[in-house]
Amino acid sequence: MGRALKIQKTNPGAGNSGASVNVDIGFPNFGSLTAPVYNSPVQTLASTTYLGVVGGSNTDSTASVTNPEIAAVANIALYDGTNTTSGAARIVRQKGSHKFLVTSASATTAGSFIVGQAYKILSVGTTTTWSACGATQGTPAAGDEFTATAVGSGNGTAYPMGICVLSNTATPAAGFMSIRISTGDSSAVYASYITNKWVRDWTGMTYSNYADTNYGVNVQSGENFYVANFFTDEGTVTWSGADVKGSALAQNGTVQLAQVSSVTS
Repeated sequence: MGRALKIQKTNPGAGNSGASVNVDIGFPNFGSLTAPVYNSPVQTLASTTYLGVVGGSNTDSTASVTNPEIAAVANIALYDGTNTTSGAARIVRQKGSHKFLVTSASATTAGSFIVGQAYKILSVGTTTTWSACGATQGTPAAGDEFTATAVGSGNGTAYPMGICVLSNTATPAAGFMSIRISTGDSSAVYASYITNKWVRDWTGMTYSNYADTNYGVNVQSGENFYVANFFTDEGTVTWSGADVKGSALAQNGTVQLAQVSSVTS
């Protein structure tokens, strides 16, 4: 799998005088680089934008217009045999080459927790005893993860959480998810693999060799791959280490940009 996908986080009280510190919110933008090389032939990236993408959960990260996060659609298979159906989701962390731990965007109120199901606290509320629900982190806080040991009670809320696998559809089945990308003004397609820098489509991929039990490297026969970013699908960028003859790039010296679907709040 290589290095795991970066995930945006806000560490409360980590800065000087106890200020919150944002971690892995993005990558250096073009305005902070020395002699940056933008995309061509049409320069649609700006000094405030950058190449690369990150994930982030809905309780402990800081998505914004300047620093978005990957938007996913997921259908989490719940512990009681039901599922969340295809809907908005956020990436908590990477679990394999195409497997991610995700949260639903719809929270569950204490009293309706599924025993055995994993959750991430959204709001502690004022009347929920979290230790009685399975949360054992001491003083409960938004962003804490736990596995429910009781249905709970009160007004606290939490997002259901589960592992999902990338799939090639806008409406993934239970246990699957999708991340939409666009390339060169083409119709939206979906990622079969994504890192902070690269994203692949489904060319050459089949469902028969791409399942929840496949923990290894993608089985592929020639997917297209692109440089990932949140801001544009126009043009190309120079491949790092590309061969240059005179002042011109040799063949295959550039890579198409792909714009990854994002959330900004």
